Amino acid sequence: MDADHERASEKYFQIRSLTGVRADNGGLAILNPGWVHPRRILTSSVLILGLKGTVPLVICGMPVDVIPGRLVLLPTGVEHRGGLPLKEPASYFWLHFTVTSDIHEVGDDEAETILSSDQATSHLLDDSALIPLFIDVAEPEPIKDLFRELLNEQESRSYTGKKFLLMFQMMLIAVTERVIAGHRPRGQASPTTSVVSGVIRQVAENLENPNLSIKLVAGAIGLNLDYVGRRFRQIMGLSVGDYILKQRVKIALSRLQQTGDTIETVALSTGFGSVRHFLRQFKAQTGMTPTEARDVYRRMHVNSM
Repeated sequence: MDADHERASEKYFQIRSLTGVRADNGGLAILNPGWVHPRRILTSSVLILGLKGTVPLVICGMPVDVIPGRLVLLPTGVEHRGGLPLKEPASYFWLHFTVTSDIHEVGDDEAETILSSDQATSHLLDDSALIPLFIDVAEPEPIKDLFRELLNEQESRSYTGKKFLLMFQMMLIAVTERVIAGHRPRGQASPTTSVVSGVIRQVAENLENPNLSIKLVAGAIGLNLDYVGRRFRQIMGLSVGDYILKQRVKIALSRLQQTGDTIETVALSTGFGSVRHFLRQFKAQTGMTPTEARDVYRRMHVNSM
């Protein structure tokens, strides 16, 4: 396997709220030849990292071997069982966890769309983790270290159990970052991916145009307006118009922090038709006025000597 790439399964699961994750308990499994994993449907999920040997499993009806450097997810409510008996000694780290919301199974097309651009990834994975059914980690030592630290913390709790939870959340983030970094676009994008990517590209290129709308975007990518709106909302969870406003405020916030431009200049350069509209949308999305946002940033990042 190319050390610069990581191979992930085409079945993904999205943990929709990292703040709703609870790490339960973990350990190190040391297995002898002849052992077979029992058939189970768990009420919690499990992350497994292979360390030694090969442990055959069947998850979601798919054969998956736990091998050194492979991270495997056993999702809650999904049957998993052993394959053939072990032929040699094997070992792996394991950690049970639960979520207060749900673990959403993500189709291959949806995963491709989520990972198709930085903007889509940032929007759709905010406070989320995207974990494949399995992923072969090219350089697994950092993930191993996280498992070791979690197990050490489990045995010697700090003054707060929050630390154990935060460490596990960092592991989920680290795995998601591996998935993002290792993603390689398909040769031909799916219709949904093409629509979302096309909208994101057109918005980025035409954000300063105060007349930018779903009608202009749909015309630019050569698709029916209703179709574009439906597909985009299906994946992104908001309308094209709301996405345009969100991106305008995001860019405006950056310009307020990084430049000395007037509020009027920032408003017009990010496509708002009037300063009044800009002030209303900025306050609604950030909870601050542009002046307050700029002042907070300067107090935090600018020091006078």
